Amino acid sequence: MTATEVVGFTGHVLPRGTRPTAADFAGIADPDVIWEDSRWWRFTERTDLHEVRYLEVRADGRTVAIAPLLFTARPGGLLFYDPPRLAGTAGPMAEPELLDHPDRLRWAELTEALPAAREDQYPSVALATFGNHHGVAHAPGRTQDQHRAVMAALPDLLHQAGDELGCRSVALLYIGGAEAEDVDGSASRAGYTSALLGAEGVQDLSGHSWEEYVASLSKRRRGRLRKEVADYTEAGLRTVVRCGPTAIDDEVVALQVAHRAKYGLPGGEDRVRRDFDAVREELGDSCVVLGAERDGRLVGFVLYLRTRDTLFARTAGFAPGVRGCYLTLTYHETARWAVEHGIRRVHYGLAAYEAKIARGCRLRPRWGWFAFRGEGADKYREALTLQSRSIERRLDLVGAPAVPVPSRRPAATEPKAEQWN
Repeated sequence: MTATEVVGFTGHVLPRGTRPTAADFAGIADPDVIWEDSRWWRFTERTDLHEVRYLEVRADGRTVAIAPLLFTARPGGLLFYDPPRLAGTAGPMAEPELLDHPDRLRWAELTEALPAAREDQYPSVALATFGNHHGVAHAPGRTQDQHRAVMAALPDLLHQAGDELGCRSVALLYIGGAEAEDVDGSASRAGYTSALLGAEGVQDLSGHSWEEYVASLSKRRRGRLRKEVADYTEAGLRTVVRCGPTAIDDEVVALQVAHRAKYGLPGGEDRVRRDFDAVREELGDSCVVLGAERDGRLVGFVLYLRTRDTLFARTAGFAPGVRGCYLTLTYHETARWAVEHGIRRVHYGLAAYEAKIARGCRLRPRWGWFAFRGEGADKYREALTLQSRSIERRLDLVGAPAVPVPSRRPAATEPKAEQWN
């Protein structure tokens, strides 16, 4: 384990096979954010597309934060956590069809050239964890200013961790709020390229009963809710809720397999069953499955992971041809159960922005910072600029514009540091 120091902080990449425990670091014991929970980190380690390592951040002789690192040795990692693949790939985090015509042409040129350059960008490491979250867990009792100071130190610490791991590319992913500005300043000086990756939909719930919640909505939202719930009921659907490890059963597995096949997502039954087994075994006590049944058969589900007063949507599956199920179960029926069980907030992840806004979610922008080296690095940086522009435009179109980080502001005049080559 090598130690590196950055402005008062020391970074240590923990040895392979070494996992932080809640007993050793209280920041990952029962946190408010499920993605920072030691149990979630154990689940992530049980997947097979990335190796999980950990960056320990120390100050004044004590551990002040731990961040998960997703190491990708060769092409083929999960799109959202594989930096060379994520940069320049059209999909949820790049919508080139929204760009102006000259930018679309340039995007086509760049993405045609990138596959030849990708091989040179591995190994790669992302500071992130599954759930589209940065995963950084802070020691309890530290102030927000202290948290932000740690975040600002991460770009340099990650560069050094990448060097230690022999990486050709690195990225910090899914950071938002005030922390994004802090990261952006130090990341820009260290030669990273910023990109808007999307926005997380978060619904804050009012009231402590279904009646109070419905009464708190605007007239327009109340009308939409009543219509969608009525359609759901008239379609013969009813909601069932199961909690705990037994909530994930064979019906849930089958729906998830069919759902992934319908949308061309990777992983057949073996992978789905293996992932669900890991969730059940590591986080079973936090599982909440809302299901839609018709004639006694499960036709849709959403799996949530619960902390004290928050639900985090993990995955979902719906039988083909069942109309009116997805939106009502995911938003309205979830809210009905949540407000009556002490839940004040639901995190829905990225994408599907129109549906989320229409049903009361706020969109929280999530940014990433990327550094590439060697041949093709300039093409990656240019592609990321266009990629960010497309997602910025997407959020503009849905009426939730993202406030750009300083490095993405047109008026920014600060000179950039020499790129990481």
